[in-house]
Amino acid sequence: MIRARRGFTLSEMLISLVLVSIIGAAFTRIIRYQTRYFAHETTLRTARTIARTGTNLLLSDLRVVQDSGGIDSVAADGKLVRVLVPYRFGLVCATNGTTTTVSLLPSDSATMALSVYKGFAYRNAAGRYTYVVPPDPTGANIPTVSGTPSSCTGSANGQAQIRSVSVSGRAGDIIDLTSNLASGAPAVAPVFLFQKVSYSFKTSGVYPSALGLFRNVEGGGDEELVAPFDTSARFRFYKAGDDTSRVTPPDKGDIRGIDLVLTALAPKGSSSSTSTNSVKVVTSVFFKNVRAF
Repeated sequence: MIRARRGFTLSEMLISLVLVSIIGAAFTRIIRYQTRYFAHETTLRTARTIARTGTNLLLSDLRVVQDSGGIDSVAADGKLVRVLVPYRFGLVCATNGTTTTVSLLPSDSATMALSVYKGFAYRNAAGRYTYVVPPDPTGANIPTVSGTPSSCTGSANGQAQIRSVSVSGRAGDIIDLTSNLASGAPAVAPVFLFQKVSYSFKTSGVYPSALGLFRNVEGGGDEELVAPFDTSARFRFYKAGDDTSRVTPPDKGDIRGIDLVLTALAPKGSSSSTSTNSVKVVTSVFFKNVRAF
């Protein structure tokens, strides 16, 4: 005898549907929370990357700025700092009137192409650098190939006996630097050529409601390096003897270091927050040859 197979009752079906609905709703809620958390972390990671990128770009220039005369100017609100950045190094061979002959180490063509000469500095007997700013650095006073290279390479009396070197096929140069006044640079003193570089926080061209970090080599145009930043992004300053940075900039000759306050914003907000996510990174950079006096 064949027995009839019993099916599900209506009550059992309703109970099963209710249980499946509860479990499905729970899983949906978990997935939604996980998605929001992931989006939130992604925006924070993006903001952190923006802040770190700004830090790396700033440090590439600021770490080679000298503590004596390396600051050209700063803004009272901490939004701009202009520094004298060395881009090529060498030794003084001789000084004759308003012309200083120097032997420079090799440099790659990209560095030379991206740099704008604004003057030179030599280390004096006190160990500090004396800056020489010619009146027309990109015109009449632009560096030229030396007419007396023997003042560097020669071995006669009064000649520096400095041998030019080559690195990876790139040779050093012997050049003449002119100004309206005699530099007084002593022979074989370290010397470098510098350019004026400004870093500033101002309205971003990509994110108009936020700030961008801009770099400007004097003689060229503004370059927006990275954005967006909150309006609290700025520079703070260390004076000789300071343990903590100060908001109000001291005299530029007394500045020994800078705090980079980079409050970066995420370009896009997450669905879990009504406000824009931000990350604040503060990095201190102290200039070379820092002294207590």
